[in-house]
Formats: sequence, C-alpha cells, structure tokens
Amino acid sequence: MEIRGIDVSAWQGKIDWKTVADYGMGFAILRITEAGNVIDSYFEQNFSECRKYNIPVGAYKYSYAMTVAEIQSEARKVVEVLNGRKLQYPVWLDLEWNNQRSLGAEQIHKLAEAFEKIITAAGYKFGIYCNVDWYLNVICSHLKKYDFWIARYPASDNGTLQERLRPDFGVGWQYSSKAKIPGISGTVDRNIFYKDYNEAKDIKKENAVMTKSEAINVVLGIAKEEIGYLEKKNNSKLDSKTGNAGSANYTKYWRDIKPSYQGQPWCAAFISWCFMKAFGLDNAKKLLKHWPYVYCPTLGVLFVKNANPKVGDIVIFKHGGTFTHTGFVTKVAGDRFWTIEGNTSGASGIVANGGGVCQKSYYNSNLPGTKFCTPDYSIVLSADKDETDKTTNPEGGSYMFNPETVKAGDKNTSVLLLQEILRARGFKGKNGKALKLTWTADVNTIYALKAYQESRKEVLEVDGICGSATWKDLLAI
Repeated sequence: MEIRGIDVSAWQGKIDWKTVADYGMGFAILRITEAGNVIDSYFEQNFSECRKYNIPVGAYKYSYAMTVAEIQSEARKVVEVLNGRKLQYPVWLDLEWNNQRSLGAEQIHKLAEAFEKIITAAGYKFGIYCNVDWYLNVICSHLKKYDFWIARYPASDNGTLQERLRPDFGVGWQYSSKAKIPGISGTVDRNIFYKDYNEAKDIKKENAVMTKSEAINVVLGIAKEEIGYLEKKNNSKLDSKTGNAGSANYTKYWRDIKPSYQGQPWCAAFISWCFMKAFGLDNAKKLLKHWPYVYCPTLGVLFVKNANPKVGDIVIFKHGGTFTHTGFVTKVAGDRFWTIEGNTSGASGIVANGGGVCQKSYYNSNLPGTKFCTPDYSIVLSADKDETDKTTNPEGGSYMFNPETVKAGDKNTSVLLLQEILRARGFKGKNGKALKLTWTADVNTIYALKAYQESRKEVLEVDGICGSATWKDLLAI
C-alpha cells in the first residue's frame, strides 16, 4: 500500500488547496512552527483549507533544541498551537540540524523522547523525520521503535520518484524536494507513506467493544464513501473521485493493494480495499481467506455459498454461466437486496465492467446462480471481554495468545510476532539484511534477537532465545 502526499510550509506561499485536492492528495504534512517557536505564517490557512477539502493532515516541527528544556518548550508550543484539533497523521519531530548532530546519539535520544512524551500526552501520534544518513549513523536503536519518515532523493532531483533510492526502512519516504503539482506555484516535497494513519478510525482501540453489526457498519460506511468514484484513463489523479475519468481500469484500489494489477478489472479489488481500510491488511487477509481478492470463482471455492443475502455479505453474481462480478450487500428487504459495487454502472442488471462505484438493487429471484458469501466478522471482534489472560500489544489492543519461547529453528505464530516486533524496532539480520516475516526462527531472526538482547544487556541475557524474560521486556516497551 502506498499513499502519496506532500509536506509544505510558508516557503510554498499561498496554495490553491482545491486544485491540490482535485489533483489527488492522500495527505499533507504541515510545518507548524519555525525557529524561535514562531508559528509558520501559513499554518492556520493550510490547516483550514486541508480540512475544508478533506485532505488528511499531519504536522512537522524542525527542531533547533540543544537541551531537554528547549525541546520541551518546542513540544509545548506545538500542543498549544494545535489546541486539541484533530490530526490524522502524526506530529513529526524533524531531526536534521547539524548543531544537534554534534550532541551525539545519547543526547538526541533524550531530546526525542522528551518531545514524544509531551506530544503523545496531548493525544497526538508521534514520529521522527530524518534523512538516511541520520537514521543509519546518528539515531540509536532505542528510538527505532518509533515510526520514521525518511528523506532520500538524488542530487539531480527533478521531482520524479527514483526507485533505486527507496529506503528499506521507515513508514514513509520523502522522495523529492523539487516536485511540481497543480495548485502550488513553486516546487514542493513529495512523499509516500506505507502506513495509513487515517485507516480504520483507530479500529484496534475500538475492537474491545465493537459488535458484529458495528464491524459491518464500519466496512459498509467506507464503501458508501466511495460511491461516485470513477476509474481513470491512466495513473494520474487516482485519488480524485471524478478527475481524469476514463475506461482503462486505473484506480486507487489497485494502486493501494497490488499495483502490478493496475489496469485490470477491479470489482474484487474494491472489496479488498474496503476491508483493508476498515480493519487493516492482516485482518483483511483473514476476512477474505486470501489476498487480494481478484477472481470471483476463487471466493466461491473458499466460502460457503449461501442462496440468500444478509447485510455485510459479499455477493458473487453469476452471469453467463460463471461468477463474474462482486459487491457488498448493504440492505435486504424480502426478495430485494441492495449493494455497493466497484467497476459497475447505475444501469439495471449485472454490469461487470462499468467504470465506477455505484449503489444498486436487485431481486434475488431474478438472479439464478448468484450466491452470497459471509465473512467471519468475529475476526475483528473481541468476544472475550476478560483481558487478564492476554498479552498486551504495544500497538494497541491485545494479542489473542500467550507467546511461547522462541529458539533457532522454531516455526509458529510466536516466531511471527517476534519478527514483527523486531522489525518495528529497526533490528535487522546479518549484513544489515531487512528482517522478513517468515514464521521461521531462521539465522536472521536469531541475529536480530541477539542484537536486541545486546541493546538491553543490562536486564537480558544475550543467548538468542526469546524466553519469558525477553518477551516481558519486548512487550513492556
């Protein structure tokens, strides 16, 4: 999944945010204050216009602090300016000032965590922005548990994405500082985020009290918001609802779930995208029993095919003797049912390649062979309200099992959990190799585990075994 956006400051001057929104903008990160804790002269206008045109917003603070007291002052000013207003994306601490670099990793660690405490106490998400050099050579391992937004672009930057420079760490990549887009007169920074901070309305925190009906309403609500979206002629303006309309099957749905499929029919991609937006990628995979949902007959094989619809079902329409089109069931009244479908049109009957997201209705008795598949929504519920026997998940919610001891060669869910946590903390395998989610405690997993234990050697034994003491330490941070 890739979400594309910009970061801006007073340097961009007055921005035509309507034109920016029509062009398609997944997010905007706004500079909030500059040197001396002075509010960026365009912050209020930029914030107001982004909210007006429904562009998700985050903020960044270029830090000039050299002491804990100074960075606390910077953080408090950020909180004061925000004054409780909602941000979809984090407040990013921008670490790139050369004077700070001279402080060394330990002092920078203290500065960052002092800033983080004030920002998160005010209810905002926190992350760190820096370039690749800072991440590799200045930032200590303890800070790498936080989300990182990484800057990396060529000296000959011309505004285009250079794939060869894509970092293999961080949740976001600033790939250019000299891009041109409609609505901004000069150049602007362009970015990709791989994490959708606006995703699922903090669904992990809501899971403990969510009912099945509420879970269904979440995914159908996301589908409803997409009604009116038109597919595009090409890869331009994918986030715009109606801009660049065409008939080439280019959509934001394929871009976000499987870019290599761009240009292919996308009714099933729409289903996958809505589940991912509602409940996150891992839960979407479980709800659909595979990933991504591409081919209607595959869903028919994986699910029990019911003859009658229920709200929240996935309908697979039989047309011309085969399952050929799909959508969500949103309402049922006797023989009639209503849907939201991608890659269809408002015309009556089954339209399997119509070019947009539409709401439709049918009479079931007129659709011989059409079936209805019911996802297991209990996957995203917390049926057991007693959390005392569950291990706390540092990302929110809870793990639905107690992790087992992990040693070299083990293959189980506990290994996967260990790999996920080590990756999130920035630990890598041999020769700096990115840690893969393999479910197997291979040589790179044990190497990364030992590196973690070494970083915590004052409390942990460096033995390459993730026993109770290491699990407790991992999950407590």
